[in-house]
Amino acid sequence: MLSEVNTQAQQMTFSDYSKKDTRDIYFEILGKFDSSYVIYKNIRQKHVLTKYDKNMHIIENIPLSFVPDRTFNIDFISYRDYCYMIYQYQRNSIIYCKAMKLNLSAKPVGEPVLLDTTKISILADNKIYTTIVSEDKQRILVYKRQFKNEVLTLATRLYNADLSLLDSTRESVKFDDRKEVYSDLALGNNGYFLFAKETWKYKRKDNSSDLEVIVHKPGVDSFRNYKLKLGSKLIEEIVIKVDNLNKHYIINAFYYGQRRGSIEGLFTSLIDMNGEAPIRAAFNVFSDSLRYKLNSSDRSRFVFDNLVIRNTIVKKNGGFVVSAEDFYTETLYNNAWNRQYYSNTLPYVNSYDYYLSNPYYYGYRPFDGTRRDESNRYYYDDVVVLSVDSSLKLEWNNIIHKTQYDVDNDNFLSFANMNAGGEVHFLFLDKDRQKQVISNQSISPTGEVKRYPTLRSNETGYGFMPRLAKQTGARQMIIPCVYLSYIAFAKIDF
Repeated sequence: MLSEVNTQAQQMTFSDYSKKDTRDIYFEILGKFDSSYVIYKNIRQKHVLTKYDKNMHIIENIPLSFVPDRTFNIDFISYRDYCYMIYQYQRNSIIYCKAMKLNLSAKPVGEPVLLDTTKISILADNKIYTTIVSEDKQRILVYKRQFKNEVLTLATRLYNADLSLLDSTRESVKFDDRKEVYSDLALGNNGYFLFAKETWKYKRKDNSSDLEVIVHKPGVDSFRNYKLKLGSKLIEEIVIKVDNLNKHYIINAFYYGQRRGSIEGLFTSLIDMNGEAPIRAAFNVFSDSLRYKLNSSDRSRFVFDNLVIRNTIVKKNGGFVVSAEDFYTETLYNNAWNRQYYSNTLPYVNSYDYYLSNPYYYGYRPFDGTRRDESNRYYYDDVVVLSVDSSLKLEWNNIIHKTQYDVDNDNFLSFANMNAGGEVHFLFLDKDRQKQVISNQSISPTGEVKRYPTLRSNETGYGFMPRLAKQTGARQMIIPCVYLSYIAFAKIDF
């Protein structure tokens, strides 16, 4: 069901921009600190925190002079009164992982804290550490995976909010990179973490025929392993969501009835957060009505094959809502287009890689002005929204319709979610409009889609990047944009 609603106009405030903030910078919106908004910028290897006031005027640019050269993989963890910057850098053959505390003024507090070091070989990938944080931000997990001589080694270090070490693990297992893949780790508020292992029956890029989950409890040397029964079904890449409220890990994946078939529905399993045992699992087949709603053509049985799970929103009653986007790419070689598919969820191993890395970066891509022999076309189309109850039955489904594509640049594509409590908003660029017009649709707890007035600006020349937006208040978001080849930011109050 789709309905039109009228609301008061949203207030859009554009930031100042600096001529140093060209499109080749990296940035991350950290959020609101005290009465100002803070954004991290990497400008030609110069690391800066920029503070904006409520009117998005620049208050101060704070250089992070403590950051060494050859620093990469920077993560931020924000609290009410401070934040941590966790970063990696290389000196000769040693990779260092450190953390620096920043106060409300975005100024460094004390000296950097050394979290871990690793020695690597000459040909090894140096981006080896991953940082994740629990939902309540009281547990921080830094981990690395090392693959060498058909052995996969996982090393983890668990910290509290004061960066005191609570637990560490090191586990080595035999690993066949041609048929096996491990998911990212998911961390609960209690410090337990979970990850999954998928096994292909035939070869990589095939659908998984076996699924195993591994749970670790702090203070316990061993890991708990559980094999989930898939029967004759095959699954695609899994996505793990932590449900701290109901003490579950939620595992979702699309499934196939046969090899080289089409997606038939959604596989879900609930895992007890305490690591005792899987609670339940279910295969929910997609109805023909959903297929026709997404695509009424004669090829409708193939319409789910490009879906990628983007978000899982947990409900208080133990259910959840999944949003999945129709996404694929085409690559032009010598004037011939070749369709390719990417996942945003699972790591992979190249034959020359010493460490695992992520195959698809779902974030900002700095502009690359160099000439290449190939060209990539990105497609981000409809969003399928599915609601699953606590017994793992599908309650309702609906579609957010959109059609988007671009060549060699997908920064302006896809969507952002804003959780407004009673409804979840989907913000994206309207396909037939100028880039300063943002479509605003929402979905209610009962599955009703509402179309709000588009977000318009009195200013011209701005190109918005909704999927890189960050919610900074109950009804407030900051959306990055491009203006005259410079990066700027728009604060929107709904």
